[in-house]
Amino acid sequence: MKKYALFSLFVLFYLVGHSQEEEFQSQLADYMEDLMEEESSKIDFEEMLSDMESKLTNKINLNTADKEQLSELPYLTEFDVQNIIRHRERYGNFQTLYELKNIPDFDLQKIYRILPLITIEQESRKRSWKEELKSGKHFIYNQYQQVIEKKKGYLSDSLGKTKYVGIPCRYYLKYQFRTIEKISFGWLGERDAGELFRARRNEVFDFKSAHLQLENAWRFKRINIGDYKANFGQGLVIGTSCLFGKSSNTLNTFQQQEGLKRYTSSNESSFFRGAGATFVVRNCETTFFISHKKIDANLNGSRITSMKTDGLHRTESELSKRRNATENIIGWNLTYSKKSLQLGCTFLAYHYSDSLAPTDKIYTHFKLKETDRHFNIGINYKYYFRRMSFFGEDAIDANGGVATLNGISIMPTSRIGILAIQRWYQPKYQANYSNAFGENSKTENEKGWYLGAKLLPVKKIELSIYSDVFIFPWAKYNINYTSKGEEFMVHLQYNTNKRMNMQLKYKYKDYIDQGYNKQSIRYINHLKIKRTETQSLIEVNRANATSKESYGWVVSEDIRFQRRKATMNLHYAYFSAKEYNNRFYLYERDILNAFSMPQLYGEGHRIDFNFKWDFNTLVQLYINYGMYVYTDGRTEIGSSNEQIKGNKSSMIKGLIRWRIP
Repeated sequence: MKKYALFSLFVLFYLVGHSQEEEFQSQLADYMEDLMEEESSKIDFEEMLSDMESKLTNKINLNTADKEQLSELPYLTEFDVQNIIRHRERYGNFQTLYELKNIPDFDLQKIYRILPLITIEQESRKRSWKEELKSGKHFIYNQYQQVIEKKKGYLSDSLGKTKYVGIPCRYYLKYQFRTIEKISFGWLGERDAGELFRARRNEVFDFKSAHLQLENAWRFKRINIGDYKANFGQGLVIGTSCLFGKSSNTLNTFQQQEGLKRYTSSNESSFFRGAGATFVVRNCETTFFISHKKIDANLNGSRITSMKTDGLHRTESELSKRRNATENIIGWNLTYSKKSLQLGCTFLAYHYSDSLAPTDKIYTHFKLKETDRHFNIGINYKYYFRRMSFFGEDAIDANGGVATLNGISIMPTSRIGILAIQRWYQPKYQANYSNAFGENSKTENEKGWYLGAKLLPVKKIELSIYSDVFIFPWAKYNINYTSKGEEFMVHLQYNTNKRMNMQLKYKYKDYIDQGYNKQSIRYINHLKIKRTETQSLIEVNRANATSKESYGWVVSEDIRFQRRKATMNLHYAYFSAKEYNNRFYLYERDILNAFSMPQLYGEGHRIDFNFKWDFNTLVQLYINYGMYVYTDGRTEIGSSNEQIKGNKSSMIKGLIRWRIP
């Protein structure tokens, strides 16, 4: 058996060395598909993909990486990170990657998943800034996308005017410079379809972003200038980074503290613009940051009724809300770490140019109003004891509102993992930059209890289960009373061998007081033969809304080919979801640093073709074409300015990546 394992590892390292990036992109696609099954996901996938691409270029050194760096590796639990660190402390530096098989809870599949992102270097000498600059790599990304059919917003009226002020294509240009360890610099310019394009007035881009991040510079652990994101504790005070919510990866749903980090996404909200720095004195890590930026807002006179976060400025109405308010932020965090204990305190204060005045509705009763400033402060903790991890955060705001989250993660054996999370966010608690675990999109007005488990009952079988019960003590949008719900998921995966695995997933969700529930069953068969992969999917669901039952189903097939310089993905799905409650979301392979999970609603076909061509090691071309063909008799698609005449809608995307040697 040991001989077989060693032989498998040898083959593993050989294969990864030959098709590292392609193999990892395939794995990451499956990982991300599981993280987002609904449109309410809180994850910025563009930012996540960009981070992973950066890690493929600058791998994590297992001999020098700290807890924070190791926690950024996908698929690893907190216990995996602790086991790597304990292995180093007990046996010294890793000599070869083969040693990973000796770490508790590390099987071949887990090793295979992280191999493209890790390396082993014995020398720990510090590079000079001159050497660091010489190690840098330059990347340029040029992306274009457009819906081929004409949307209503681009059609001229009787006076020759159109609703959308710009041309019907999205375009962005991005430049990144990354060195091995210390420096990351980047610039991005983006313009959405329909937004104004005037080259003479320097309005080629509607959104611009730039960042500079320095690691281990002088006495600082990290310095950020320009655009950046931040995440501390469990996200009750501040959490602008990725949040892994409820999914089949039942043990990775809570926050990993990242501190300040560069921002590289084209998402026009949920980031800071200014400067921040982190420095370490013994066991204490201190972070200060400030931010000043213009934001989009809906104004009523000189008052802000709501923030506009979609970043779209296509019509005269949307343009009138563009950057018409100012937001100033100051924040601070102190974290104490020693062996198995971590304690932290986070403070965040923000000030707006105008007073907040939300619409007077029952569900907005506790929203910030008649003020232009607010603050949040929280205390977080994390403690490891043997095979248990305790974590949580308690926060309070300027109005006395309270939010708390506490959890425990247990792994009694390598074949059993359990995670329990309790949360209570008062309706009165308001935090504009929080992003904590929960059912709501905001960290407010919610109580809940989550219990998840991952079991390996027998060889080759993985069983994941979670149950979540939640209560909304105050009114929500369109719900003027206390409400509650529950959610349950079972995911079974059978890994027959390295080439084939099968998955069966059952999910049930019930909004008890709203008379709505939905359940679905999904079956997936994934097969890989040499350089060809196929994935077959069948899913059926049943929705019950106000005692009216409706059913939906979808079948899909994905085929992926690799031939020397070319990689091709073909996706086809036939769906029947005549009621909106029966809609489906299926992941599709997309161009680099893009994520596609279109909504399937109605009845018809979905076809998607994705193509990558490596001209050489420096230039790659990506092309994607996706099309809907509806067979339910409709004569138009969409509504308002997005409406398309006919029963077909298609989009084309293209991206070129240059790496400058």
